[in-house]
Amino acid sequence: MSETKTVEALVSLGARYLGRVGPFEADRPWWSEIEAVTAYLDELLGVRSLVLRLLQADEAAVGRGGRVVYHVQVDREPASGVLDLTPCAGWDEIVAPHPLRASWAEVDGPQRLISWAQTFLGLQQARQVKTWNLSCLIRFPGAWAKATSTFCSVDAEVIQWVRQYDAELAPEVLGVDVARRWSLLAHAPGVDCWEPDDATLRDVIGRWVAVQAGLAGAELPVPRLLPEEIGAALPPTRVAAALPQLLERLDAAGLPNTLVHGDFHPGNWRSDGTTRRIVDWADSYVGHPAVDLHRLCGYLPPAQQELARAVWISAWKEHLPHSDPALALPPVTVLTRLLGAITYQRFLDNIEPAERIYHEGDPASELAAAATAADHLGVL
Repeated sequence: MSETKTVEALVSLGARYLGRVGPFEADRPWWSEIEAVTAYLDELLGVRSLVLRLLQADEAAVGRGGRVVYHVQVDREPASGVLDLTPCAGWDEIVAPHPLRASWAEVDGPQRLISWAQTFLGLQQARQVKTWNLSCLIRFPGAWAKATSTFCSVDAEVIQWVRQYDAELAPEVLGVDVARRWSLLAHAPGVDCWEPDDATLRDVIGRWVAVQAGLAGAELPVPRLLPEEIGAALPPTRVAAALPQLLERLDAAGLPNTLVHGDFHPGNWRSDGTTRRIVDWADSYVGHPAVDLHRLCGYLPPAQQELARAVWISAWKEHLPHSDPALALPPVTVLTRLLGAITYQRFLDNIEPAERIYHEGDPASELAAAATAADHLGVL
């Protein structure tokens, strides 16, 4: 994978087109990660810049690398002589409203999030880190502001529920605007746990299961992706036809539907050696808890996969002695893929056309993977 992307920026002051910058190379190849883009533009233009949205991307590798074009807004007139002033064909269409445009992709959108966060933090320096069709992420000294899409969960709202059962498992909530889907969270100290040690696995899995057991049956402000309801959202395939058999196996485990993190990989865990916290709660929903374990195991080497499964099974047995959690593990290999297909289709149905490039082929690939997993289980 290329470690850079080639960037062009269409720069505006408000909605007024000023000119073009680029192409230039930016580190961090992922299209959604734009901190290096704005850092380069800030220095070149002599003004503060914010990325509103992706306008175009090559498909050499979906989501990363290649050539990308962003709409970038600056806060005042930039230095002279640094912009390509050639008129931009189609600019009116670029800034025209779209019913599916994310709030932070609108003109002045990121600044509204920054200004809101500064009412809690004071006039601290803000740095935009990420923007795409699912979220916008702004870093402050000691805090993070995040906006999420209408079809995602609100991080701070979910965390407030989680912290009722484990106040140290998620970052502290500094502010929340549920209506605008904005969260302001304290920084989680340490580093991302991409290669967690065994002690971290035991600690995080055990504590997360305890929270899930506590929240089972609660009316939570998140989407529902209940196993028994997903059949209605699937196209008529052989795997969909096998769903009743899979659900029967899943039900035999005796586990409740509860809060699912939705992206429970160790890169969304933070640790400084003393505290361990789970971050990035926007994909949370009510569903089957085994989905999180399946997601985690996909990021672990074989020996740690076995440890994770053993810790998870033991933790659920502790909270539900009459359950048999191990029975959920085979059917969830198919269920997770079916949920992925539904989730990605929901993304596609709710984002504007230019940003569908992130997810266009995902529903079909998830359904194909579900068929492979179902065949492996012998239910097709």
